Amino acid sequence: MSAPGSLLITDVRPYGEGSPVDVLIVDGVITEIGPGLVAPADTERLAGHNSVLLPGFVDLHTHLREPGREDTETIATGSAAAALGGYTAVFAMANTDPVADNSTVTDNVYRTGREVGLVDVHPVGAVTVGLQGKQLAEMGMMAAGAAKVKMFSDDGKCVDDPLLMRRALEYAKGLDVLIAQHAE
Repeated sequence: MSAPGSLLITDVRPYGEGSPVDVLIVDGVITEIGPGLVAPADTERLAGHNSVLLPGFVDLHTHLREPGREDTETIATGSAAAALGGYTAVFAMANTDPVADNSTVTDNVYRTGREVGLVDVHPVGAVTVGLQGKQLAEMGMMAAGAAKVKMFSDDGKCVDDPLLMRRALEYAKGLDVLIAQHAE
């Protein structure tokens, strides 16, 4: 066990249930949960004082507005707000300017999120080019890019062409990705 990468959280109730326990984390991985855990002397310790211990939250519908609307929100400010609220990951919607309908944009959002480093930023790719509902976006390229996009949505616009939506769903199945339809 590498003590410098270890943390012992004492006196917490996972999910708010049961009697308080200790949680030992080594190199970012929970290795043991139980009462009265013993860890090396140089392990960092955090007293929970009978607090509820929860995993980090994930926001599946976040508007970070970058690129294009940095006057309202950026990846850095949105990540900071998410982290303060207990979120460890956010999914950034595609309705940016330019639209996140290609791997250049989605990879840039992903890389910027990594540089900020506060939460995991997962870009959501557009289903259609320009969110216009007329032509499928480069879903395969976005899924294969650095961001490894796993969710696609035209967000505030509904893909209302049933044939185009069927094609998107069939394509998504082959890529093992999700389509999040913004139904109206």
